Amino acid sequence: MAYLFKYAVDQGWLTPTIRVAFGLVLGAALAGIGFRVRRRERWFTPVMLGGAAATWYITGFAAFQVLHLVSFPVAFAFMVLVTVFTFAAGVGQDEPGLAVLAALGGLGTPFFLYTDTGSVPGLMAYTSLVLVGTSAIYFAKGWRSLLWTTAVGGWLVVALGFRTEAFTDRIALQGGITVIWLLFALVPVVRALRGRAVPATEPTPEGPYRKEVDPRRQDLAVLVLGMPVIALFTSRAVWTVGDTLWGALALAAAGVYAVGARYVRGQQGRVLLSAVHAVTAAVLLAIASALLFEDHVVFMLWGIEATVLHLLVRQWALDDADPAERPAIALDVTAHILYAVVGIWMLNRLVELGPPERAVWNVQALADMAVIAVTLVAATAIQPTAARWYRLAAHAAILGWLAREFSPLPVGDGIVTATWGLYALALLVFVRPARNVALGTLFLAAGKLVVHDLSQVEPIWRILLFLGFGGVFLAVSYYFTDLWNASSRQS
Repeated sequence: MAYLFKYAVDQGWLTPTIRVAFGLVLGAALAGIGFRVRRRERWFTPVMLGGAAATWYITGFAAFQVLHLVSFPVAFAFMVLVTVFTFAAGVGQDEPGLAVLAALGGLGTPFFLYTDTGSVPGLMAYTSLVLVGTSAIYFAKGWRSLLWTTAVGGWLVVALGFRTEAFTDRIALQGGITVIWLLFALVPVVRALRGRAVPATEPTPEGPYRKEVDPRRQDLAVLVLGMPVIALFTSRAVWTVGDTLWGALALAAAGVYAVGARYVRGQQGRVLLSAVHAVTAAVLLAIASALLFEDHVVFMLWGIEATVLHLLVRQWALDDADPAERPAIALDVTAHILYAVVGIWMLNRLVELGPPERAVWNVQALADMAVIAVTLVAATAIQPTAARWYRLAAHAAILGWLAREFSPLPVGDGIVTATWGLYALALLVFVRPARNVALGTLFLAAGKLVVHDLSQVEPIWRILLFLGFGGVFLAVSYYFTDLWNASSRQS
């Protein structure tokens, strides 16, 4: 058959008009078969209807781009009709696969029919209409595959629109970005909030499509979190303005999502939705800090934010009587991730940044000490295992901070060793649970004195350090002897 078809084309028997007509008839035949067998062979119907839609899309593309038989308005109108037909078939047959095909065809139509005369405003207006339609179908049917297809497809269209610097094109791109953000920030949330009220009105597909409307699926959290972040940075790429504006917008958006988290938290059974809005607010707040302030301030604000998140998690856990209804887990994970970033940043600051001009009393040192302090505060609000790691990290940061601040001073190495010893002694005396850490720090300082300071510190200071550490270890030995004797008498 393929040979005969090629032979007919070579002989000129199949003119371009006949080929286009053949494609139209073939699509109609496939659609007719699909509708005819929908009662007897339900599984076969979407296959035929999908084949019909694909055939018509290919025919429209070929008629305009390859064979040049029709004008752009005619080809565009035909492709729109095919998209509307496929959407209607998908909704009518309860087949999300057809709706996904229609979304792909609809979003791809401007590129199938691409011409040099196309405009970004027209592209954004058409894409917005398609996304409004797909969002309405998702709101009615709950097909997540359609939602994700249109979300990804919409951002791809926006990315392809970055081709010109014209002001009107920027306005159009910003409009498209805003539409995508609002649609995918509001429609899934509103549907989830009203979902339990009318479950009977939404038929659940059978077979592989059952999970399409499964309320237990949690992938919407990624969508809710990703939309504002993508919208913010895409808008920032469109406009060449300072970061102050985008930081202010991110801060405002963080406030909106925080209010949304509070509102959703009051709705029964919406734990995940509340948590993801709170996480989104936290992420936007961190982004706003990075855009509005300099490095030292950002570093300090991120540490403070992570601590506040941990305190909120603790408060939520106390407020919620039912442990299963605590939306704080995601927020707790976010705080830990933010603290991990802050910890890596702290390590970089302690190792890579040069010595300060003035020890201790400088912005860098004060910011670092503020983060260490809030880390210790956060350790009081989290689980014991995590709290031990937080305290250990803060302890290591204090040692590094002392080394960085005092090393540049005259006799700096000796001062660092002395401050380590005094710090360890303070822990030993005033922080009873940290005695093991204090002893380890004393031995670390003594090891530094023997290994490093013997060759780097002047003799007089070495003598004083050895005398001081000898006295400290003697006092510690008497202290522990008394402690052990007291414990023996009590037992």
